[in-house]
Amino acid sequence: MRNGKLLKLAQALGLAFALLLLIALPEAAAGAAQDGLALCARVVLPSLFPFFVCSQLFLQLGFAARLSRLLARPVSRLLRLPVQAGSAFVLGLFGGYPAGAQIACGLYEKKLLTRQEAERALAVCNQAGPSFIFGVLGGAVFGSAAAGAFLYGVQLLSAVLVCRLSGRKCKAEPAAALPAQASDVSFAAAFSEAVRRAGMSAVQVCMFVTVFSVLSRFLLLAVGRWLPEQALPLVLGAMELSAGCAALGSCGLPVLWKLCLASALLSFGGCSVLAQSRAVAADAGLRGGLLFPCKLLQAAISAALSLLFAALLHADVWCVPAAVPASAPIQTAGSCVLLVCTMLCMYFRKVTHSISAQHRV
Repeated sequence: MRNGKLLKLAQALGLAFALLLLIALPEAAAGAAQDGLALCARVVLPSLFPFFVCSQLFLQLGFAARLSRLLARPVSRLLRLPVQAGSAFVLGLFGGYPAGAQIACGLYEKKLLTRQEAERALAVCNQAGPSFIFGVLGGAVFGSAAAGAFLYGVQLLSAVLVCRLSGRKCKAEPAAALPAQASDVSFAAAFSEAVRRAGMSAVQVCMFVTVFSVLSRFLLLAVGRWLPEQALPLVLGAMELSAGCAALGSCGLPVLWKLCLASALLSFGGCSVLAQSRAVAADAGLRGGLLFPCKLLQAAISAALSLLFAALLHADVWCVPAAVPASAPIQTAGSCVLLVCTMLCMYFRKVTHSISAQHRV
């Protein structure tokens, strides 16, 4: 009870402080909100809204269940996910945040996943989309399509590893045992419902991007003068992904560390993406308790994989040359990151399996 009162007091103080900042710095807040809305108009809505419509139509017409039937065996063996969650994993890789979470929640609402299965699918099926990776990071930050392909491959591999670490071995159900979900809804009715739901999701995403743009601006005003340039992408990206990627393009880190940071930020998604995913989960009646630890683990795995493969593939050849050359301390730090990531993976697997054994999420 006392902890609950302290939490309420902290929330009230934080809200009062935020109101004081908005009153004291109205121009900074308005400028940050304008930047967030401009980002939504330029990047978020053009890349996400069409896919939101397609993914919702995919669900409404029953094609998600058919795709799950086709992916039953590889999903069960490779990803250790319930067979019905195969469509959420595949479409989440192509749709971008928070399309994967939206599809997983849609499967739960259609009774294709249990609550526990939907909670885990929500945590591991929510990834950055190729349009953002290739367009923003590959094109604008690194100036190379190969860099975008590298980051997308690292994200895919890290997502598979997190799936295997967080789940137990699943027995593949025969295709005949899976629900066919033959939908008798007409295409016109399904299309109208898909557009309506996609519009609500897109507006929700834009609201979160705008709010976290204002929070990032206030954070920079508070501690920006003491932050080194190299730490700026990580701090901003932890709040809002697009702001961190924009800062990554202008910082003077070596290419190896830029790829490492980009991979970690893409896999984690930032507080803005986590808040969006939790909002989608709450609308479906889910908690999303595994979302944060799974995304944190995936960020660590992605960073370690980037440090390993970028050095082996000579990333400085096919990316824009960095202002700071690579050095021996970077290789030493990379070995330390690999060791820490391995220990984190072992601990995470032990914890998640103990929770699963007690039938808790």
